[in-house]
Amino acid sequence: MNRQEVIASLDVGGTTISAGIVSTRGEILFQRSVPTYDLGRSDCVLLHIMYIAREMALKARERGFTLLGVGLGLPGSVNVDTGTIGYDIQNIPELACFPLGVILNNYCEATTVLDNDVNALALGELYFGQARGVRNLVFISLGTGVGGGIVLNGEIHRGVNWYGGELGHMTLNPNGRPCFCGSRGCLKTYVSGPDVVAQVKERLGEKAAPLLLNLCGNDPTRIDAEQIFAAAEAHDPLCQELLGELVQNLGAAVGNVINFLNPEMILLGGSLLNGNGKYLNSIREWARRYAFREAFEATRILYASLDKNTSILGAAALFYHERLRWRGKWDRV
Repeated sequence: MNRQEVIASLDVGGTTISAGIVSTRGEILFQRSVPTYDLGRSDCVLLHIMYIAREMALKARERGFTLLGVGLGLPGSVNVDTGTIGYDIQNIPELACFPLGVILNNYCEATTVLDNDVNALALGELYFGQARGVRNLVFISLGTGVGGGIVLNGEIHRGVNWYGGELGHMTLNPNGRPCFCGSRGCLKTYVSGPDVVAQVKERLGEKAAPLLLNLCGNDPTRIDAEQIFAAAEAHDPLCQELLGELVQNLGAAVGNVINFLNPEMILLGGSLLNGNGKYLNSIREWARRYAFREAFEATRILYASLDKNTSILGAAALFYHERLRWRGKWDRV
């Protein structure tokens, strides 16, 4: 009897690790989530990832599946060929420059593929989500930071040294807000969760935000992005102003992507917008203003179908895509 082929999949974030077992058809056969720093910081996070990856590999074998390998999506740049994480992994700095792929190959006794998490999510949409049949796709993820994944002619675009897709660091204003990357006016500084919170706090002394202050118990240090969105929906003037700027800046970035790459589809994902349909039409309208008309009309701008509950599909799609590449096969299932 043929045993079902599966992939042990992990989506590793700065807060949560989602792990599971996924079939080559995109069925989630087992899943669980744990805090990234459940065992503490420093080297403990590495041991935690190793333990969970091995646990998924063992569960797959125990359940009678044929384990093809292990796929991981992580925040930051990754050398996919060597399985080495770049130095700029902001949310989990303990993993910087670490050859995690080689370690997991041995520890899990299975071929391991790792890549930037948004690259993985883009492939997840391509194989298992709403981008099936699409050949040119851009995924923009908004959360703690702003990530991007670019698929050109069915292949993920990683760049000459793995920095392809860093859309969060396109410059919107050369004299704008400072960014941790050393530049100014990056997209991230206007639309990421922490930067939206920072902008609200900067303006609190100049403009009233009674609804927001009520939500945070009149303690500005407790303000978070979720409260800002809630206050905006309740017509808090400062929060509405900030989110209006966020939508315009994101729309401008989408327009830039359309003009530069002319993709079939742009997907917006991540925890910040959380699929809030209220903002999608406004983002589209701003993108229309900044893009060539015919290019805009050829691009579908949608919210991603993969979310934090299905993010492991991205890691599974990553492994499956690389397996096809190794074999020289480019047709997707």
